[in-house]
Amino acid sequence: MLGAASGPRHDAFARACIDRFGTAPDVIGWDRFLAEPARLAEMLPRRGTLRIDTPDQDVGAIGALLKAGAAAADAAGIETVPEESEELLAQGDIGSPGQVAFGLIAGVELAEAIAHAAEPAISTSAADVACAFDKAQTTKRFAEAGLPVPRVLTGIDGFDALADAMARARMSRVFVKLRHGSAAAGMVALARNGDQWAAMTTAVAVGGRVQATRAVRRLTDPRAIGQLIDRLAPLGLHVEAWVPKIAIAGRTADVRIVWVRGAGPFPVLRTSRYPMTNLHLGGARHPIARLVERIGEEAWAEVEASARRAAALFPASDAIGVDVAVLNDGRQHRLLEANVFGDFVKDLNVAGRTPYDAQLDLVARHWAAAASDAA
Repeated sequence: MLGAASGPRHDAFARACIDRFGTAPDVIGWDRFLAEPARLAEMLPRRGTLRIDTPDQDVGAIGALLKAGAAAADAAGIETVPEESEELLAQGDIGSPGQVAFGLIAGVELAEAIAHAAEPAISTSAADVACAFDKAQTTKRFAEAGLPVPRVLTGIDGFDALADAMARARMSRVFVKLRHGSAAAGMVALARNGDQWAAMTTAVAVGGRVQATRAVRRLTDPRAIGQLIDRLAPLGLHVEAWVPKIAIAGRTADVRIVWVRGAGPFPVLRTSRYPMTNLHLGGARHPIARLVERIGEEAWAEVEASARRAAALFPASDAIGVDVAVLNDGRQHRLLEANVFGDFVKDLNVAGRTPYDAQLDLVARHWAAAASDAA
């Protein structure tokens, strides 16, 4: 496994491997891999399997990815930070998510090239990672496939441009997201009524830097909101309509659906008292049956079908998490995001099986096929 050398994601997958195969996978962290790429070739058995995962909370690995992505981020006009930013990151600074994303793409490309001779099964590709880590590209891919997505405002480089674009589009509510962001870092849910503005956000500007907090703040001062948007803009923005999500028991709701190649779906209902439903921001998980009871089997089947089609747009990835907003009419839905590393959802299982179980089925089948070919 190429990913975090420790942390929740590492531990959860290692436990699943031990339960299934009696042993944990060999692991190389992103920082060591980027310093010693040849080590991966030494670790990989011929016709083995290579799982690629995120750096998770490993600040050393994130620092290595920042270094690997600096040139590409700079070329794309994304604000960069020094690789020696571990202390800032540990304090909640969001760094440069775009720089990390470009580093991850470069790292996966390198891993694919090094692993090629061993002919392993690889859990994703640089091409899939590049699209999924770019919200604008993901939305474009969904739209070109005829899938329902929120309206998008493009060319937003600051608050004035955002206000003008919202007025031209007659759009009174938007989500301002970091184009390469995750976990709601730097996200702003923004509403306008004439000269009045209101924002809900996890972002705090401190000393010229941006920190992500677990506290969702409400801002109503247009000047403070404008300063925040202007500070986020150099990191790269993706702005989309804030669609009216369905409410379950008075809480905003949306859905994460995990698809595994040849298996799934693994859906989970997420609710929150905030526009963002992320669990670390106080969101809660519920059985999907609560939503299905509300909207009916036919509407739910349409949601599943859209998510299945969305997952198929990332053909090199073993697992895809697709986030879907069911609208408040209970009939329509919009695809929000795709995550090639979206399989880590604690306690998610369907009929006693988890997304990891389904992925380890793929591993077992690959090993069996390799053994048969060698016989």
